[in-house]
Amino acid sequence: MKTFTSIFIFILLSFSFTIRNEKATCAVKYNGIYAYKLDSEHSAIIRFYEDGTVLASTSINDYFDVFSWFHKENKDLVLKGTYKITNCSIKFEVSGMTGKQKYKGSISENTIDMKLTDGESKKSVNRTYTFFTL
Repeated sequence: MKTFTSIFIFILLSFSFTIRNEKATCAVKYNGIYAYKLDSEHSAIIRFYEDGTVLASTSINDYFDVFSWFHKENKDLVLKGTYKITNCSIKFEVSGMTGKQKYKGSISENTIDMKLTDGESKKSVNRTYTFFTL
């Protein structure tokens, strides 16, 4: 009986450790951007803030120039919204002067797999956004 109890406690602790490690990888990062390369010159980009704000836009592929204009105060070129994370799933809706989009997906260590739906046409695409530290 003692051996069974020891094995049970070991399994329980292992399971708890696995869940804690999985949650750690299910967070978005705030010190850079997530990008999906659209073509040789442009990318779709997403930026998250700790206060729950999310921004989405398109950019040239030179990511180091992005932070000069990709911030909350820029209402002309940026779609803005709030995100919600449940376990490793994320969803948000962004809108601005150029339109409206819905995102739904899952978070990994350095990527986010997203289904993006355009607010006007209702067309959807699947994209994997990769994180870049700036």
